[in-house]
Amino acid sequence: TDVCDEELEIRLVSITSNEPVNGAGDGSTEPDIQGTEPGTDDRQFELRAERNGGGSGRVYTVTYETEDASGNVGRGSATFEVSKSQGIDP
Repeated sequence: TDVCDEELEIRLVSITSNEPVNGAGDGSTEPDIQGTEPGTDDRQFELRAERNGGGSGRVYTVTYETEDASGNVGRGSATFEVSKSQGIDP
């Protein structure tokens, strides 16, 4: 929110992952991130729910930027985790 400007401009800056796109032990499926339009108010995209079997889990970081009419800019990020599978005892 902004007390001076109710119409903030929102832009997707980036989506990154802590694991490589096609690394060892992750099923060799790509791309990891689909349907993005960086630089726009893009809030719908797809993230691959797969991670390196020997790793601790894939973490995506999504970063947005807002700008008001005065040129003030703010950034925020959120993370999404594809946790390592936990075995289930029969």
